[in-house]
Amino acid sequence: MKRMKVEAQKFIFRKGDAANGVYLVISGEVGIFLPSNATTQPDFLVRENELFGEMGVVSDQSRMANAHTETDCDLLFVSREEFDKMVDESHIVVRGILRILAERLRSAQMPKK
Repeated sequence: MKRMKVEAQKFIFRKGDAANGVYLVISGEVGIFLPSNATTQPDFLVRENELFGEMGVVSDQSRMANAHTETDCDLLFVSREEFDKMVDESHIVVRGILRILAERLRSAQMPKK
């Protein structure tokens, strides 16, 4: 795990980037911009004690959204390897639920063709 200080108005990751870990917001606000968003306003904000970046790690796919600091942020980064170790040590049912939830969320947020 690594603690990170990130200034306001910086991208943490962009759609299509490799999902190399999960982030926990210690302080500040991170805006999440879904692929269909063509505005400068985030679809939702991630705040203190909330996670983001988990979907790509759980489903083993690239990032599906942009994450951008709205304020100065203090973050805790958990690498994919650290996260996988935590999940591997959990019960098989928990692992299955995490993967199913991530896939359902991803498909619900993808633009309809």
